[in-house]
Amino acid sequence: MKLFRLCSDQVQPQHPLPWNVYNDSGQLLLSRGYVLQDIAQVNALTARGVYVDQLAFEAQQQDAARQSRRQDAVTLWESLHQRMAQLLTQPADAAVFRQSMDEACDDIRHALAHRQEASLFELLHTDDPASYAVSHSVQTAFVANLIGQRMGWSETDCDTLSQAALTMNLGMLPLQSVLALQQTPLSPQQRQAVHDHGAMGRRALEARGVTDVNWLHAVEHHHVTPNGGPLPATHADSGELACMLHYVDVYLAKISARASRPAMPSHTAARSLFVQADGARNPYVSALIKEIGVYPPGSCVRLANGEIGIVVRRGEAAHLPEVHSLISANGQPMPQAVPRDTAQAAHKVTEALPRGRLSQRLNRRALFAQPAAA
Repeated sequence: MKLFRLCSDQVQPQHPLPWNVYNDSGQLLLSRGYVLQDIAQVNALTARGVYVDQLAFEAQQQDAARQSRRQDAVTLWESLHQRMAQLLTQPADAAVFRQSMDEACDDIRHALAHRQEASLFELLHTDDPASYAVSHSVQTAFVANLIGQRMGWSETDCDTLSQAALTMNLGMLPLQSVLALQQTPLSPQQRQAVHDHGAMGRRALEARGVTDVNWLHAVEHHHVTPNGGPLPATHADSGELACMLHYVDVYLAKISARASRPAMPSHTAARSLFVQADGARNPYVSALIKEIGVYPPGSCVRLANGEIGIVVRRGEAAHLPEVHSLISANGQPMPQAVPRDTAQAAHKVTEALPRGRLSQRLNRRALFAQPAAA
């Protein structure tokens, strides 16, 4: 056991000790769970020189950091986005890369189990072309996992799906950021880079020590069709993971703004993909639209009374989402969001609007703290 000396600011009075505490010779002084009553006791203890097992201390610190970033969906996804931006754009050795990817998969599983509606809202409402390259990969990982669960995929397959989604554009991240802000057509060189980015992504992953053949194959082959069309006869060669990534990728691209075009409203994107990809016979597209719904959280909608609001949660029926109105019928911002029962005729959703229709900053934490309409 390697001992690590504690400082007074690492011990909280009135809180159970998260580790056993020892003297410098390794004798147990206080057991895990013991509560020091006040700062005077803490100072007296640490002045003597007290120690903990370094491995136990580091594990507790990691767990505290994990709990901190999971306190709500906003914090969770902001943290994951920042960590993935650093991981994907800067060199990392194989061990660090693998550990970071495992932590990302763990966070995605947690969000699916405990923060599903708020996570959909966060991911689908985020629409900043400047950070598109990373945010799109994070969005794809969560939504693809959501669909994978609907289709009964194993946890192992869903983790591989997350890893592949987060890294699917590793071969063109800088170019992807440029294209999100570019208003002119792609140059021949850019088209070639887009065409080659799956193979380039695989090589970049292999350089980072990735050996999982399913992960590597999904990244290399995730462009199953040129533009999200029907499944080709050869789609089995691409594999299920790549097919899932492809159609989620296409859907999320449709509802994301570019400098060259606005975002599609959610229902328009769903209908477009369904028709374009032969959705009735395409299991990936059918499952995606059934799970996400016509009005996913984060969608901007107009109600029958003329108000404009934001979808906070999916409803029991696809046409009955939980909506909070933000703009009155006369076009004035409301002082605070007002929950509306969309089953009532006056508050029926009449159309989905592009997300850019709402110009005010949203207090996302407050939206999810509000009760639904009575």
